[in-house]
Amino acid sequence: MSDRPPNPYTIAALARLVLADRARDTVDEALRLVPTLDDDQRTAQELLLQALRVRSHVDKLVEAAVLHARESGSDWTGIAVAIGIRTESVAERWLPQEQRWHAGLAHPLRHEPGAELPELTIPQAAYAPEDYAHDLDGWAGRHLDPVESERWRERGLDATRPVSGGLARAGDADAGDP
Repeated sequence: MSDRPPNPYTIAALARLVLADRARDTVDEALRLVPTLDDDQRTAQELLLQALRVRSHVDKLVEAAVLHARESGSDWTGIAVAIGIRTESVAERWLPQEQRWHAGLAHPLRHEPGAELPELTIPQAAYAPEDYAHDLDGWAGRHLDPVESERWRERGLDATRPVSGGLARAGDADAGDP
């Protein structure tokens, strides 16, 4: 068993990591629609269903972006302006998810009576952040263009850590959570 803290990042960094993970999932789902090689074996309805899976992932991505915005100090009004809807609508739509997020951070595992294993109450990326950050570093490294890597190097950052290198760790002097 590791002696590292389960969540070494700030809460805002955890939210950013979840956002990165949701973005990767969305891209991976969307990429399944790009190749045409097997179109003679896939129906138009199957492609439509895949597009709907992408939309479902986009919804999760937007939710993660809203949670990250909140953890980074944005108020509901600022989020509403960015989205282009009323503040009340934004809060009604995403406040329950924000409350579940905070409850999950406080108690990441829920034990249901009769269940063999506990249920995870937060996204896996927030539960195992070091593993997900490392995995996302590799994924992003394979997908980012060389110009992006060069931008990291110009800033004196490790281009092999395009995700984890930008996440604030808990306890960093300048990484205060809101």
